[in-house]
Amino acid sequence: MLKKSLFLSILFSLPGFCEEEATKTPPKPQIKRINDNEYQIGKIQIDKEKRQLSFGAGVNMTKGLIEYCLATTKSDKVHETLFLTDVSPLNINIAMKLLGIKESKELFEIIDEDSWKPSGKFPEVTPEIHAASLVEIIIEWSEGDQKKTFPVNELIHHINWPKETETPKPNQEVKAAEATLSVMQKGPWLTTGSYIHEGRFKAEVGGIIFGIYTNEQAVVNFSGKDRQLGDVWIPNEKVVPAEGTVVKIIVKPHTPKK
Repeated sequence: MLKKSLFLSILFSLPGFCEEEATKTPPKPQIKRINDNEYQIGKIQIDKEKRQLSFGAGVNMTKGLIEYCLATTKSDKVHETLFLTDVSPLNINIAMKLLGIKESKELFEIIDEDSWKPSGKFPEVTPEIHAASLVEIIIEWSEGDQKKTFPVNELIHHINWPKETETPKPNQEVKAAEATLSVMQKGPWLTTGSYIHEGRFKAEVGGIIFGIYTNEQAVVNFSGKDRQLGDVWIPNEKVVPAEGTVVKIIVKPHTPKK
């Protein structure tokens, strides 16, 4: 059984967290023990037995280009984000670490220290760290008496543009006749962990939590095909509920199928 004192000692020893930072912005996370298996950090529920965390969000867009899956309501990326939340990105990062989820920087090209230009090289990550950084993101919501549950990938469409078609602007509706659509590539997302800059957790400052278009500020990033393209992603209107719908976002470690 994980005692509260042990829980707190783990919390304050986590990389990227310090009491001084927590007393600035945002404040130190409020931790509440529900029972032997469940804890709450701010507005995030942690279930040790299920090895998952969950929190609330709302549908922000059902049409138009998106580059981000989840951001805070105070982010400057609201106009291109599928879901919005008022949950602290720092708290999400802490909750993920408490579940044993690691972070990997393998998506971010190394910058040459002399020229300050991209080196064409990427950080080397062990297979163990890579595997431990993979997560599944699940979206749940209610429609009447029915509960809907989907992997987040199924709520996002990839646009396959004809060669001579102009790229649409943000919030511009995409017509099916202009392009073919396919559901985002299946598979887990990669925990990249954001970073500390000038004593502040960057995901908290910028409000970016789950990036579709690869962003170093994000806590988690999509790592599949076309992750570095910002003009090929839109909500899957066949699945995404109406704007303003309250959803539950569930994050848990990826377990490969045998």
